[in-house]
Amino acid sequence: MKRPQIVRFAAFVTVLAVLLGYVVYHRTAPNTTALSAAVTAQKHQSNVVSTLENYFVNYRMHRDRVMTEEIATLKALTENPAIAQSAKDQASAAMVQDTQELKEETQAEGLLSARGFPLSAVTVTQNKAVVVVGGSALTSQQIGRIADTITEVTTLPPQDVVILPKS
Repeated sequence: MKRPQIVRFAAFVTVLAVLLGYVVYHRTAPNTTALSAAVTAQKHQSNVVSTLENYFVNYRMHRDRVMTEEIATLKALTENPAIAQSAKDQASAAMVQDTQELKEETQAEGLLSARGFPLSAVTVTQNKAVVVVGGSALTSQQIGRIADTITEVTTLPPQDVVILPKS
């Protein structure tokens, strides 16, 4: 396969994986239909959790869609013969940077999930990482685990890691 085909295939597989995860998630969502007060309270709590989970699923899908579009645009620039070589070099460097950031975000989210934070979204830039974690409040121990995870993946110092609870 040629490089452009590989990039398109990788983008397609990424989008397909996100959509498959979304479909599987919604097919396995809990069904709460009882009308008792206890079940109604549980349903409300379940809806809050479901809404929170949807936030993270939607965030990841949006991020992947934007990244796929950006990489496609940069790729088109690198293949355009009317574009100066310096612009092509900048576009190539931006594609490499975007790919590296997406890789770090995915790795960080996987590690956070393994370390007890399954509801998380990470955004990495050259000089900052922003982590949104499901929950209304985080203990200092949890914040430390999250910051350690991000610094392991990104090599950013802890002061450049922003951690936000999302409830």
